[in-house]
Amino acid sequence: MPGFLVLSGTSFIQPVQAQDNAAASAETDTRMFDIPAGPLDSALDRFARTAGVNLTYDPALISNRVTRGLSGRHDVSAGLMLLLAGNNIEVIRQPGGGYTLHKIPATRNPAADGKAVLPTMTVKADSLKQGTAEEGYLVSNVSGIGLWDERSLRDTPYSMSVVPSDLIENINAQNMGQIFKMNPLTQEPPIQNFTGVPMVVMRGFYSSNPVYDGIPLALGNGSAVSVIEIDRVEILSGTSGFLYGGGRVGGAINYVTKSPTSVPLRRLTFGNYGGTQFYGHADISGKFDDRGRFGYRANLLYQGGDTAIGEPVKQKVANIVLDGHLTDTLYADVKYTYNDYSKEATQPTFNSVIERTGVDTSKRYSPKWASNDLESHKAYTSLRWDPSKYFTLRSAFFYQHTNMRTNQIYLNEQANRTFIPRMLNAPWEKHENYGGYIYLDTRFSTFAVDHKLTLGYSSTYYEYFLRGNGFVLRSGTSLSLNEVKNLSEPDWGASFGKGTVSSPWIDQYNNVLIGDDITFNDQWSAMIGFNYATTMNKASGFYGDGIKYEKSALTPSVSVLYKPIKDVTTYVSYMEALERGTRVGNTYTNFGEVFPPLVSKQYEVGLKYDVNPNLLLSTALFRIEKANQFSNQAMPIPTYVQDGLQVHNGVELILTGKVTDNLTIMGGGTLMDISVEKADDPALEGKKPVNAASRMGKIYAEYALPWIPGLSLTGGIYYTGERYGNAANTDKIPSYTLYDIGARYTTRVLNKALTVRLNVINLTGKNYWQDANYLGVPRTVAFSVSTMF
Repeated sequence: MPGFLVLSGTSFIQPVQAQDNAAASAETDTRMFDIPAGPLDSALDRFARTAGVNLTYDPALISNRVTRGLSGRHDVSAGLMLLLAGNNIEVIRQPGGGYTLHKIPATRNPAADGKAVLPTMTVKADSLKQGTAEEGYLVSNVSGIGLWDERSLRDTPYSMSVVPSDLIENINAQNMGQIFKMNPLTQEPPIQNFTGVPMVVMRGFYSSNPVYDGIPLALGNGSAVSVIEIDRVEILSGTSGFLYGGGRVGGAINYVTKSPTSVPLRRLTFGNYGGTQFYGHADISGKFDDRGRFGYRANLLYQGGDTAIGEPVKQKVANIVLDGHLTDTLYADVKYTYNDYSKEATQPTFNSVIERTGVDTSKRYSPKWASNDLESHKAYTSLRWDPSKYFTLRSAFFYQHTNMRTNQIYLNEQANRTFIPRMLNAPWEKHENYGGYIYLDTRFSTFAVDHKLTLGYSSTYYEYFLRGNGFVLRSGTSLSLNEVKNLSEPDWGASFGKGTVSSPWIDQYNNVLIGDDITFNDQWSAMIGFNYATTMNKASGFYGDGIKYEKSALTPSVSVLYKPIKDVTTYVSYMEALERGTRVGNTYTNFGEVFPPLVSKQYEVGLKYDVNPNLLLSTALFRIEKANQFSNQAMPIPTYVQDGLQVHNGVELILTGKVTDNLTIMGGGTLMDISVEKADDPALEGKKPVNAASRMGKIYAEYALPWIPGLSLTGGIYYTGERYGNAANTDKIPSYTLYDIGARYTTRVLNKALTVRLNVINLTGKNYWQDANYLGVPRTVAFSVSTMF
């Protein structure tokens, strides 16, 4: 384009085929900007790199022009207009992606009065967002990690993978289990029947307490997650105690929820999650006013029918979001989600298994009365104030109230391959989660060194309420596995579900944080921080003696980043995490014993490389040290033990994005050397920790057929190595490889975008175990049709 300049963002080159699917991709694309006042040409260059977009304009148009700068969180469109305010320049979005800048004709000069009036904008396509299928599902920025604000994924000194909503929709994911099965950093988790929480394993450690929009939860119970409310899932692999407080030794899962879109969105999806589980989903969004300052979004879901193995499921979800730029420097939002979920004939939990081969996962083994119900209300609000380019105030608050009940069957295998069932009935119980943070960012320089210093406080609180003595257990007689399905519901007793309401369990984590994001020059930077973390617990009644447990520790984090060339970032990091010592429950001989607090340590070296603007390669070497805790599984009553040190050494690799214009890849793997060291019991020395796979290799791919526009073939291969189901390593869980295939076709009908998706999960019908207690997912066929209206 002679006479014109094109500025390219580092991770956004959108192919022409995106035009047909633009309406289906309308979402908020909010980014953090920190562009000082000054020459407009350098400001636009910085904007293009931060936002990851292409800007096309005549250099003469911006010659000798200045900008008042741009600070804070804005979507791409609004941010560009604010940056250009007062310069008499209009913005035209191009159908294939990117923006063109033009001078506004003199006959309609909106800046004639000298005020910073937003320039006119002509919208040619829907709002851009990160992580679209057209971009290879690659996300350039993360929403924030702990006290650190939004930043480039490549310049984040931790091993991370981001799963955007486009991928969640395109694989017809019913829950988060499918997402974690595909991701190279995570083992496929079981979805707890009675809480809906994925029990994710990363780097060999469980991470079951989720993070919502940057707010960590003290305990995962009651934190139901629905795929329709999620905009992206940010997976942080490795110890994150400094960032989010206690626990999360293996990593943290941040569920970033949806926000209003910049332009109107009206989308309907009808589909089937497998079996006869039909569903309908509506996604409606837009702005209330012409200036686009106030927005709304609503996601509604109804699901009903039987799973592929005949488990009846019903679900109703409503997610409502309102947001607004209350002033030019003050942004706020409010989010609410209602989830009503029920499931019957849930598969048994296997407490002990002698022979793991030969169990057919395509069969249902529970009677219908083995069921669970959940009703959840979640509310979230955040506020961001950017009074100047030197200061930013960020705060957020989260509350969730959940009522749950469950009937569950637990099986213990005998030597003759029969099972003795234990039946549990937990009446309606209540779970409450609170959480919040407040952070103050200050920007300043000392000589030639730039600082972004953050001070803050975060707190999260969980309380559990039950009626009477809580759950009731009944034991049955020996049955074959196929006979369990015909098991009659036992008599739970006249007092079941009665009595006064009490609160036997409280968890709380408080964090006082300080962190400095230091930039020495274009190549060298560092992130240094300290978290004075406090963990508290109070357990009474069935769970303990009522004595309050409270411990504190100073947990540091240090990261150094070096960019040897433009497209490569290397880093070394060290982080610690405080964990509460286990309070031993009443199913063990040492009931009531409280173990000392644990401080885990992680060392990591990593490299991230932009292979091309839409392909990111990441790799990391790590070592994690954590105290070992386990049940010795002694009969008839076991003892809970803290002995030895779990040491996990490993390497991870992730490749995400477009290898060619037609081929998208999300793949990688984990290789670990894991063992128990320094144990007092010699029998434990050198043993592998429970349920930790030392090898994983996964790849998901999409290929857009060039001779059939709009048609893409999809598929994945997912390998998980062998694990052990007990501390003695006598219960080996076999390795497995799963295969998925699918197809997606995008076209236009009556000038509206239409997408048809088909996915076959576990194509070969592989029988496998998700972990020591839960059976794998059977072959499942899912499909959906989405259309704009």
